[in-house]
Amino acid sequence: MEMSLRGDNHAHLGDAYLFAGDLDTWRAVLDRQMEARLIETASSEYVLAALNICQGQYRNGFKGLRLVLELCLQSTHLSADLVLRAEWFKGEKDTIWATLVDPENGPLSVRSCRGFFPELSEHVPHFRQLAQTLYRELSECIHGNVPNHIPLPTSLTFSQNTFDLWLSKAKSVRLVAHFAFTLRYLNDLSVAKRGPLEAAVTDQLGHIAAIRSAFEQGA
Repeated sequence: MEMSLRGDNHAHLGDAYLFAGDLDTWRAVLDRQMEARLIETASSEYVLAALNICQGQYRNGFKGLRLVLELCLQSTHLSADLVLRAEWFKGEKDTIWATLVDPENGPLSVRSCRGFFPELSEHVPHFRQLAQTLYRELSECIHGNVPNHIPLPTSLTFSQNTFDLWLSKAKSVRLVAHFAFTLRYLNDLSVAKRGPLEAAVTDQLGHIAAIRSAFEQGA
C-alpha cells in the first residue's frame, strides 16, 4: 500500500478515482431508470478494483475493470429494450458480451446511434473497437490466458509497471463508458440534468464537436 501511494502514484490514483464520482453522477441523473442500479454497482466495483491495485492484488484489479466495462455497456443496452430489461432483472436473461459489441444491434452500433445521437455515428466504430480490445485484454486475468497484454507479477509484491498499466486501462474504460452513456442518454436529458455531467463528459469527450455542441446549446 505504501509503495502504491508513493510519489506521483498518489496523484495518478486520485485522477483515476474520479471515475467513481462520474459513475455516481450518471446514476443520480438516471435514478428513476431501473438500469441505474447497474451503474451504482459499477461504481462500487471500480472502487474495489482500485483498492485491489493498491494492495498488490493486480489480477483482481484488472478483473474488476472488466466487470465495470460490462456493467456500463449492459446498462445502456437494457435501457433500449424494456422487455429485455425486465427479463434480465428477473434473472431470465444473461449478459452476453458478443451482444454488447454487436455492430448491428448493440449499444455501440450505428443503429443505436441513429436512434439516440446520430451526430456521433462516425465515432461509434472506434469506441466499439476500443471496448472489444479492452474486454479481450482484461479477460486474460480471468481465463488465465498467456499474458500477452497484461503480464502480472508472480508474487504479491508491488509492480510499478503493472500499477501503471491498470491506470492506463482504467482510463480507457472511463472513456468508453462516458461515450456509451452520452450516446444513449444525453439527448434525452433536460438541461438541468445535463449540468452535473458537463464537466466530466467534456473532460473525456470534449474533443467531439457534437458533444461539445450539445452542452453549449443548453447553456
